[in-house]
Amino acid sequence: MNAVRDKWNRRYEARSHAPPATPAFVTHIAPSLKPGTVLDVAAGDGAASLALARLGFVVTAIDISEVGLSRLEDFAARERLTIQTRCCDLEQPDRLDGLGPFDNILVCRYKPEPALWPALAAMLVHGGLLAFSTFNLQQHELHGFPARFCLQPGELKAIDPSLERLRCQSVSRAGDYFDDYLFRRR
Repeated sequence: MNAVRDKWNRRYEARSHAPPATPAFVTHIAPSLKPGTVLDVAAGDGAASLALARLGFVVTAIDISEVGLSRLEDFAARERLTIQTRCCDLEQPDRLDGLGPFDNILVCRYKPEPALWPALAAMLVHGGLLAFSTFNLQQHELHGFPARFCLQPGELKAIDPSLERLRCQSVSRAGDYFDDYLFRRR
């Protein structure tokens, strides 16, 4: 076990038995996604995965926390939804072996290390979409959220040469500050 996995396992163990609420970004972006498969990166206990499975997407959820994924599996079973799960540390070199390809990849409230972007891009089918939303520096400045987990201005201009940026916007939702992106694999 590593310290990051332990931290997230403790957080999910402390949560209520109620399913997580659907993130506003997922509600906003779902109509833009291609029908078919979705990889939910850093899925936690399934807020996005559950919403997308309800909409008919074939969902694979990955996260570092076994406890989060176990909660997701329980919530999915209650609703008779099928969601594949895989526990993995996204900082390990073989983290994504055997996954993909996907029509869509969703990254919500997680900032991948720069080395992960090419691996994610390679997992998309031609024309596949990568939807990404995470905190920006305004979240740090106004709420003290750690700056290292926030997007820097212009950080994703050259995310990966195989990805074309379709949309980019800074938004505020319920007092939190995000940058939302939509990319397409060339």
